[in-house]
Amino acid sequence: MEFLCLLAFLAAWGFMWRWVVKNRGNWNLFIGNVLGAGSGFIVGIVVFSITLSLFAPQSKTAKRHSADTATQEAAPAAMMPEPEREAVPTPAPVTVVTPARSPDDFPAYVAGKPRNEPSPPDSALLPNYRGRLADSLSEKTRQDEFGEAFSSLRNQVSKEPDADQSLIASVMCVPFVQKVMRFPASTEISDTAPSSERFKDQTYTISNRVTSRNMLGDDVTYRFDCTMQRVAAKNLDDADWRLLDLKLQKVGS
Repeated sequence: MEFLCLLAFLAAWGFMWRWVVKNRGNWNLFIGNVLGAGSGFIVGIVVFSITLSLFAPQSKTAKRHSADTATQEAAPAAMMPEPEREAVPTPAPVTVVTPARSPDDFPAYVAGKPRNEPSPPDSALLPNYRGRLADSLSEKTRQDEFGEAFSSLRNQVSKEPDADQSLIASVMCVPFVQKVMRFPASTEISDTAPSSERFKDQTYTISNRVTSRNMLGDDVTYRFDCTMQRVAAKNLDDADWRLLDLKLQKVGS
């Protein structure tokens, strides 16, 4: 196919060269040949490109068809099914049940030295806040404040005496954290899940972050560690929570 394109190129080149020489007018023969050779070459290139674009796809299609035919001839041998292997039974997974931790295995809580320091204006904490806090808070008080929301939370906790009460402890800590702030209405507890550590005698330390406003109008963020102990009351459904310790430290300090 390329040979036919070359013949078309030579024919167009010669025809155009001859035509220019014959129609050169007042130009002498040398100039007519030079112009005829140049213009004939250009016309020949154009004709070569056109013929190549017309016939080359057919050539490519023929080559592709021959390649596909060879692939189809080799395919049956490659598509022969492999001999089936004998299935090896997979052993069933072994589930390891971790026994529940006994309340006696938890460490005893050791209270640190209470912090009762003055608070500068750029702090969001009340001055000498530790002495202003109540000693305990009843679950009934929180029930009266939040109603069904608090009841739903308590339903998630087992009724067993030694059940993990860290979820309730994290809620009971919130009022104490709010009360040590200069502006409790601006206090926001972080949305991230708090971390908790359990000790003996239903004692829990809840750690999280809180942000509140200071006297300068700036929002200040603190990390708090609130330690609460659940104390059984006469009504088992409304236990009291005693505050053992509350530590706050400004984030970044």
